[in-house]
Amino acid sequence: MQEHQDFFKEFLGKNPDTFIALPQSGSSRINYIGRFENQKYVITYNENLRENEAFFYFSELFQSLQLNTPKIFKINSERDLYVQEFLGNKTLSEVIAEEGNSDRVKTLVKKSLEKLFELQAKTLGKVDFKKSFEYESYDDLPITHDLYYFKNFLVDVLEIEYHKSTLLREFKTISELIQKLEPKILMIRDFQSRNILVNENDEVFFIDYQSAMEGPAAYDVISFLYQAKANFPNDFKEEMLDYYLSFWEKNSDKEALKQSFEWMKMMRFLQVLGAYGFRGLIQRKSHFLASLFQGIDNIYELNQTWSEIALQFPELYFIILRLKSKEVQAKIEELIID
Repeated sequence: MQEHQDFFKEFLGKNPDTFIALPQSGSSRINYIGRFENQKYVITYNENLRENEAFFYFSELFQSLQLNTPKIFKINSERDLYVQEFLGNKTLSEVIAEEGNSDRVKTLVKKSLEKLFELQAKTLGKVDFKKSFEYESYDDLPITHDLYYFKNFLVDVLEIEYHKSTLLREFKTISELIQKLEPKILMIRDFQSRNILVNENDEVFFIDYQSAMEGPAAYDVISFLYQAKANFPNDFKEEMLDYYLSFWEKNSDKEALKQSFEWMKMMRFLQVLGAYGFRGLIQRKSHFLASLFQGIDNIYELNQTWSEIALQFPELYFIILRLKSKEVQAKIEELIID
């Protein structure tokens, strides 16, 4: 920590008034808040240099397009420590936890969707996806990874029975179908309320976009509106989806987006459940454990209301049904208590 504080002092040219480490979440990054007089800064340490380089690239691109993302003021020579702009004291997730579905939350959600569309529109044709962190596009590799994430870290951990070759064939078909979804744009990938900062003027800013890649436009908006922890009411989610669609001028784009929404819900719900299994049931991180049952409710509801899962992927359909069985729910309770 002393070395990180010294780097911040070098940036300021003076001793900071305060330098405090923030609690870590799902990431291995270490973040600090440094203050000098009335100005705050975020200081980040991350040993993953490829992740850093992607973050630096996207930050520079977004700043050149005057988007609502942080400026980076200084990077050390090792490229593992940097000072960035402080954009807000609270995340949108914290505001939602405090206020529920208030008028202010509704306004902030609308602002976030507006800014998401602005980012998607302004970056179109301007991104070198070779600079991406793990994947250049949401193609077979990340899609298959997401599906196996669900299988390996939730289904297998809970010891739910299934026919392996049938499920893997279904995964292959899902991947082929998802890759055809349009329109394709810059996909932030982890676009959710805990990665949106709110300042004292109720302006919203995006952080944690280093995993951005080319992908279906629907992915981010579904990730945001259908995140388990926010638990927005269904009518509110539908209203906000219509609001987001209103920004798209071409009817062909609107229709393609509408057709992709259910597919994106399925993919995002499965990926998130894999994350909850790994970060929660295995790594024991409370933030992920707290959302596990809501995450199961999300995929179960889709399983019951969207006929494509039962028609095209019966093995996956029955696995999702079993997630809500008394035996599996009791096993989850057991694992959480242990």
